Amino acid sequence: MTIKYVIGHWTAGRLLPSAYDKTCYQLLIDGNGSVHSGEFPGRTSSTGGMNSITYNIACCGGLLMYPLTRKQIEKFYKICAEKLKNFNLTPEDFYTHAEIGEMCRGQRLKLQGKPYDKAHKIITDIVPYNTYLYQNIGKIDLTRLPDLCGSAFDTGNFIRHKIKWYFQNYR
Repeated sequence: MTIKYVIGHWTAGRLLPSAYDKTCYQLLIDGNGSVHSGEFPGRTSSTGGMNSITYNIACCGGLLMYPLTRKQIEKFYKICAEKLKNFNLTPEDFYTHAEIGEMCRGQRLKLQGKPYDKAHKIITDIVPYNTYLYQNIGKIDLTRLPDLCGSAFDTGNFIRHKIKWYFQNYR
């Protein structure tokens, strides 16, 4: 199995991973910044239509009741940079689940002959089409961070910027 992308998620649950959460991702980062192991790549259903080529890292929490913490999200940036290096990838190979959902939405609109945001990639720019991809439409993972709340692409770009810093400054 070849990992082509690292995908960022949140669990939308509490700030500690549940037993179920550990079956959904490869790594999880709790509210204190501690890292928890999950399943091996290819054994989770984290990102519809892409699980055989992605490494999925989730921050525990994320919604209003359990917002992500600064300590947690900084650890997330660092871990993402380390994993990208481990897989010989670059920060441009990182996406949030929300971004994947928006790229799938763009693909669907394009196929329907409807207008879509051409400033951003559509999903077939990064993976071949399959019917499971549409499961990602509507995902909002990582659109609310301690320092930023915004669109999928705004927060994705912010996260990639942070990952780049760790990617360049840590071995």
